[in-house]
Amino acid sequence: MSRSLDLAVLGLLREGDPGRMLDIPAGDGPIAREARALGYRVYGLDLFPSARLQGVQADACAPLPFQDESFDVLVSMEGIEHFENQTRFLCECARVLKPGGRLILSTPNVMHLSSRVSGFLTGQRVMKQGLVNEYSTLRGVVDGRPYHGHAFLIDVIRLRYLLCVAGLKFGGLRSCSLSLGSAALAPALPVIWAANRWALSAGRGHLQRRKAKFPPREVEQELLGISVSPALLFSKTLVLQAHKPERALAARS
Repeated sequence: MSRSLDLAVLGLLREGDPGRMLDIPAGDGPIAREARALGYRVYGLDLFPSARLQGVQADACAPLPFQDESFDVLVSMEGIEHFENQTRFLCECARVLKPGGRLILSTPNVMHLSSRVSGFLTGQRVMKQGLVNEYSTLRGVVDGRPYHGHAFLIDVIRLRYLLCVAGLKFGGLRSCSLSLGSAALAPALPVIWAANRWALSAGRGHLQRRKAKFPPREVEQELLGISVSPALLFSKTLVLQAHKPERALAARS
């Protein structure tokens, strides 16, 4: 992981009051150590055993071994792209977060401009890493649990949708690790804005003709803002924040 990613996550941690924090996957815990220095009480969870792990060894794709509403913050850096059941993982994140609690998540960005060129040509985010396959992508098995490489990369529009399914509210993106190739493609930004604006308008018209449910204008504006966000178009890594609504808000929705 890059130091720019660490700094982006730590910046988000500094915006909230320190409390109980869960780190998944914990790995060797550089963020956990610095979060403790900020006053967080940090617990880790990781598939791999480690003498440095201050927490539990467990499978993030199974029910998390914590009680409901146990944590104020859950940090998941570079994990969800390895998980075959991303919806279940996010639902478990929502379960163990307190009302008002925050999820801070990072994952490789498949929608920065350079990555889109690679995806158009090969279907892969990065051409030099080859194609997903059962030999190099399957990294091994730990206690009967397969550990996948980047087999389940996800774009931010679908990730936002899964957050909604899990009962979490998307809270925006942060820039991290500039892609120079994407920066060189910046002149395409007006075309990208126009294409996304047309897609939203055409989608609304299609649903109206079918008399089907369509999103309110504020949701369309949020989606358009995400689609043309510099953090999305030019960063190698997605860093996003979501929160669990307070009970009163959840009851009204």
